Amino acid sequence: MKIILKGAAASPGKIKGKVRVIKKQVETNIEIEKGEIIVISFVTPFVFNYIFKAGAIITDHGGITSHAANIARELGIPCIVGTEKATQILKDGTEVIVDGDNGIVYKE
Repeated sequence: MKIILKGAAASPGKIKGKVRVIKKQVETNIEIEKGEIIVISFVTPFVFNYIFKAGAIITDHGGITSHAANIARELGIPCIVGTEKATQILKDGTEVIVDGDNGIVYKE
């Protein structure tokens, strides 16, 4: 496995899944499949409906007390925050492994 991204471990767990990048905070026409890994700059209430289907969350910004981290812990899904460049590096459909225990994103 190759490390492609690091951030702060915000919610524990590991999952393998496909990436879904959300570029705009107010996008309402995105179809999210259950278990997709949501990649976003930061989480706002406008994207909560996507988060509830997510298998994991990865953000560019935020810390372990951010909305993304708190929601992920409540939902019991892995979360990595503060990567600084996840929305630039990761592409829709890319299969990755999210290691929420250590704040690392891998590609096989």
